[in-house]
Amino acid sequence: MHEYRFQSTPETVEALRQLRGAWRGMMVAEHSITVVLQDQRAVRIQSETVDVESLFDAYRLQADIEDAEGMYGVPVDAFANGNNDIVLFTGVTWSEPQGAVRAEGLAEGAVMHFSGHPGQLSDTAEVVCFTTDAFVIAASDGSGVLIRTGLRPGSVEVERNPEKVRAFLVDRGYSAA
Repeated sequence: MHEYRFQSTPETVEALRQLRGAWRGMMVAEHSITVVLQDQRAVRIQSETVDVESLFDAYRLQADIEDAEGMYGVPVDAFANGNNDIVLFTGVTWSEPQGAVRAEGLAEGAVMHFSGHPGQLSDTAEVVCFTTDAFVIAASDGSGVLIRTGLRPGSVEVERNPEKVRAFLVDRGYSAA
């Protein structure tokens, strides 16, 4: 197995740390999310792509700090006071040889690509790339928002439904204890 890592850079981690502060609003688009902070800065989050051995693409979340002059976004009251917590999650993208996966219509020598979390990684994976594919921000009132790479290449998804955020945390084996 060939293993690669395409996880958050120190610059992304530092930008994401800013999300612990007070928010003024959030703007969601298909390929990015921008959180406008109370201090006139914004954190822009988007999906970044890497070509792994020319076989398939892997995606990680990338964040930058920008000037927020003139930006407001939709208010997100739960995060307006600051004292937010953030947890980053590792995902994995891997390839499987044709013989390991049974699928109708696969051409001879075809390779299947999968994405998930490390607990889903197959023993027959040939090429594996670990990524930072999601994070959860928890407000001091216990509410949270999940931001992750989307199903559509290059997209980013935002989930605020408490049951879906909780299901994600359970799926990833996260326990605050």
